Amino acid sequence: METLLYNIGEMLSGDLNSPRIEEDSIVLENGKIKSIGKEPTQSPHLKIDCKGMTVAPGLIDTHVHPTIGDFGTKQQSVGFLERMVHGAVTHAVSAGEVHVPGRSGADSALAIALAAYYSFKNYGPLGIKVHGGGLLLEWDTESKHIDQAYEGGIRLIGEVGIGSLKNPKRAGELSTYARELGMVVHMHCGATSDRGPGGEKHPYFSAEDVLTVRPSIASHANSFVSLSDEDVDLVCDHNEGPPFIEVVQAGGVKSMLRVVERLMDRDDLDRLLIGTDTPTGYGITSLGIIKTIGDICSMTELAPDVAWAIASGNAARAFNLEGHKIALGAPADIVVIDAALGSPQKSAIDALAKGEFPGVALVITDGKVRVNGSQCTLRSRRVAEINSI
Repeated sequence: METLLYNIGEMLSGDLNSPRIEEDSIVLENGKIKSIGKEPTQSPHLKIDCKGMTVAPGLIDTHVHPTIGDFGTKQQSVGFLERMVHGAVTHAVSAGEVHVPGRSGADSALAIALAAYYSFKNYGPLGIKVHGGGLLLEWDTESKHIDQAYEGGIRLIGEVGIGSLKNPKRAGELSTYARELGMVVHMHCGATSDRGPGGEKHPYFSAEDVLTVRPSIASHANSFVSLSDEDVDLVCDHNEGPPFIEVVQAGGVKSMLRVVERLMDRDDLDRLLIGTDTPTGYGITSLGIIKTIGDICSMTELAPDVAWAIASGNAARAFNLEGHKIALGAPADIVVIDAALGSPQKSAIDALAKGEFPGVALVITDGKVRVNGSQCTLRSRRVAEINSI
C-alpha cells in the first residue's frame, strides 16, 4: 500500500553535501521511501496534499536523559518524549539514564542501561524511536561491564563524568576500549552536574580532559556552565579532538555560537551535533531542536537547510542510525512544516532564518501519520489535506 505526498513546496534532504531536492512529490510504501519525484506505481491508499509546504526528514535529538517509559524524574514530567514528536523530532538518543533512581555502581549502571535499551527497542511513544541504554561509567566499571553491555546490544556509553568515575585517565582507557568495539562515547563538558561528593573532586571537565578521554562526542560544549572560550577553541581546533562536538538548547547561547562559527570557519560542520539535554533543570524542551536551529540560523550565517541536515542526516551518521534523509529506501520518518499562521515569513525556511518557530503540520514515522497539527507549535499557515482512497 502506497502513500503519496504531493504539491511539496521545498524539500530538504538531510544531506549536508546536498541539502535540497528539487522535486515535489514522495511515495512511501511499507514504512520506507519508495520514490521521489515520480508517480505512484499503483493507486495510493493515502494521498497527502502538502499545499506547497516544506517537507524534511525528522529531526534527531542527540542528547536526552530518559528513564524507563515516557516519564522524566528530574522534572516529574509525563509524556515528554511524545511531545518531542510534536516538535518534529522522530528519534532521540540517550546520553545516559542518569535520572533512574538507585544507581550505586557498575553492576547497577549496567542493569539500568540494559533495561532501557530493551524497553525502548520495543516502545516508542507516538512513534518516536529512542536509542536507549547509555552505559554510565562508575568508579568500579571494568572492561567486562562494557563487554556485557555490547553483547546485550548496547552501542552507547553515556556521558563520561556524570557517573561516579571522575578520573579522566581511567575514563580514557575505558572510552578507548568501548570505541574500539564500535560504541559511541558521550562526554560531559564544562561544570559538573553531580550534586554528590563526586562533583567536588572534579568540578569542571576541560578541553584537556576531553583530549585525555578521547570520546566520540564532546557533549554540550555550551552547557549550563560552558567550556571556556579557550577550551571551545581547543576542542574544535586540536587535530586529536573528538569527531563530533555537540551544542544543546539547555546551555549558553554565546558559547553555542562560538562552537558553530568555529566549525564553520574550519569547514567542519560535519562535526556539529544538536541536542536538548532534556530533561534537565532547564526543563522539558519539546521544541528544543527546532528552537536551537532557529537560534543558530538567525545569529550566524548558517543556512536553515544546512542546519536541518546537521540535525537529521548528520546526527544519524554520528550514531550509525538508519535514515533521517529523504532518500530511496530510507525509513519514512518525515515532517511537513510551514511558517506559522500570522507569521510575516513565506515558508518554514524563512521562519527559521529569522529565529521563528515554524508550524509543524504533519509528522510521519515508519510511513504512518502520527501528528496532524502539532499541539506544541503554533498552527501552520497552511494545513495538509489527507485523503484516503
